[in-house]
Amino acid sequence: MQHATSSRDTKTEIHRAAVNLFSTQGYDKTSLREIAEQVGITKASLYYHYSSKQELLRAIVGTFLDDVFAVLRLTETLEWSPETEQDVLGAYVDVIIAHRSTGPTLLRDIAAVLAAFGDDLDELIAQSRRFQLWLAGPNPSAADRLRASAAVESIGAAMSAELELPTRNEEIRAVLLDSATAILTRRGMPVAE
Repeated sequence: MQHATSSRDTKTEIHRAAVNLFSTQGYDKTSLREIAEQVGITKASLYYHYSSKQELLRAIVGTFLDDVFAVLRLTETLEWSPETEQDVLGAYVDVIIAHRSTGPTLLRDIAAVLAAFGDDLDELIAQSRRFQLWLAGPNPSAADRLRASAAVESIGAAMSAELELPTRNEEIRAVLLDSATAILTRRGMPVAE
């Protein structure tokens, strides 16, 4: 039993080191040897956990995708209301905050992520569009759909910007939720010309 706990800790350290190196150097310029050195293990030990750099990327980003899919799929079973909108939007913000260290990796090396997740990303895009349509509310206009898209994208853009963030997740959550909600509250309003 001790080996499993040690293995989990090592995987966490490998993930942390990989995200750090991918974010600072880029996926292509980071070697498995560098990741192993940062963790303090041999390259052979790293291969015990991951057979390739692409498999490691899939493990890191895969957890994020699983969590995002779970939130996006909520809209398939929930009827839209202002209350459910806030609940679902809050759950989405929580996932983005929980995985914020993965964001720079996704943005910096989108080609690597596309190669590792092609079909999953197609499904993520389709699911995201359905999520945004749900957020647009009942009988949305084109402007309402655009507002919903802007609300969702503002969350991701804010978290991927290299800003000095508040130290408490609760504060980050409140700001992101408030900002996205402010965009959505203009739903149904005419576009100023």
